[in-house]
Parts: sequence; structure tokens; C-alpha cells
Amino acid sequence: MALLLNQRGTEVKITEEVVKAAAGSGYGGEEVMALLLDQRSDAIIVTPGLVKMLAGSFDVLVMEKLLTYCGDEVKITEEVVKAAAGNEYSSKETMALLLDQCGTEVKITDEVVKVAAGNEGSGREQLGTGTMT
Repeated sequence: MALLLNQRGTEVKITEEVVKAAAGSGYGGEEVMALLLDQRSDAIIVTPGLVKMLAGSFDVLVMEKLLTYCGDEVKITEEVVKAAAGNEYSSKETMALLLDQCGTEVKITDEVVKVAAGNEGSGREQLGTGTMT
């Protein structure tokens, strides 16, 4: 990926399809997204679907980079918060980031609580009941 960006970086646009491909690539997808955000933040096409996919599919570092590079364009909808709450690998950290960075924009609805409660990875931590035993 770094070679492509170095050779043809100006041609690269970061769309929902690119994020979906990185999310589906398994191991290394987070590194690819971090590289894309670091090198081509000006090419990000921020849509609700893209933000939702990043919140639900990657670790907190990727979401942090998105907010750093594109904060004004990022809208935190209920769907984004639900995706973050359901993130099996980084939900607690991602939710903490959203609450810290976006404050009142983050609405904790019944649906968000249901998703967090059903998250086998870190749902209990999100709800403040400790780690799973």
C-alpha cells in the first residue's frame, strides 16, 4: 500500500468501498487504514457510512486519526455510536474517544445500550460493570 501511495498517491480516494476492503482484509487492515489516513487525509470522502464503518471495524487509533484529520466533517450519529458500541475489539476505547472528543454530539440511546450489552468482547466494560470472568 505504501508503494502505491508513494507512486500514485494523488489518485487515491478514501471511500466507503476502500474502508470496506480494508476492514475485510483481516490482519493488517488497521495498518492500511492508518497509513491511508496519515498519507491521504485530504482524499477522504467523509460519509455517514464511512464513519460508521471505521467506528465499528477498527481500533481506536483509526477513529482518532479520522477525528484529527477530518473532525469538522465527521458527524456522530446514533448509527456511528451503535457501531462503536458493537466493536468487538475496541469498543470501550472508541466510545471513550467519542465521548471525550465529541461530547454532547454523542447520544446514548436505549439502542446503544442494547448493542453495548450484547457485545461479548467488551460490553460489560462499556457499561461500567467490570471485565468479563
